[in-house]
Amino acid sequence: MRIIERRIPTKNLWIFCEGEKTEKNYFNKLKIDKRVSRLNIKVISPKNSDAVGIVKYAVNHVDSKGFQEGDIIYCVFDRDNNSDQKLQQAENFAKTNKIKIIFSNPCFEYWILSHFEYYANSCEYPELESKIERHLKPYKKNDSELYSKTKDKLPEAIKNSKRIFKKHKENGISQISRNSNPSTGVFEIIEKVIEMKENPC
Repeated sequence: MRIIERRIPTKNLWIFCEGEKTEKNYFNKLKIDKRVSRLNIKVISPKNSDAVGIVKYAVNHVDSKGFQEGDIIYCVFDRDNNSDQKLQQAENFAKTNKIKIIFSNPCFEYWILSHFEYYANSCEYPELESKIERHLKPYKKNDSELYSKTKDKLPEAIKNSKRIFKKHKENGISQISRNSNPSTGVFEIIEKVIEMKENPC
């Protein structure tokens, strides 16, 4: 009797991040470091900068390239000048199209800081940059090796960013809103990649 091996289908994990090089460089390094059998990680930077525009770009791009059953789509963006109304529109549109929003408030640098410490006070980019430089010298925005320099501290970053998520939830604060300063959902992508590496089926 011939035994037919079941072929595990290849999945695509799409990451649509803002045009800034910091996020794109980071996720491209993640893609190289966390090679997963039967998983293609695609990192794309839309021209759009507002929350709704990024989600719409992702929907149109994936539709044109061919969405496969089981594909995972993330839209990664910072608070920037997005109003709560814009963020709500983006969240609703994403849910309708089975897209997960990964939101950082005020910016992606909060995820980087989370590798080194738990910080729960409202902040802006200059303060985050100053704090990161205490731990990571020299710190340069758009550093192509940022992932490599911080990957050993991923467990700490996941723990700290989950902790602030829990705090906001307990206080009734929506994660995808201007009130969630500080916060970051980047840990969700990291955990998903690790999960698929450990359980490729």
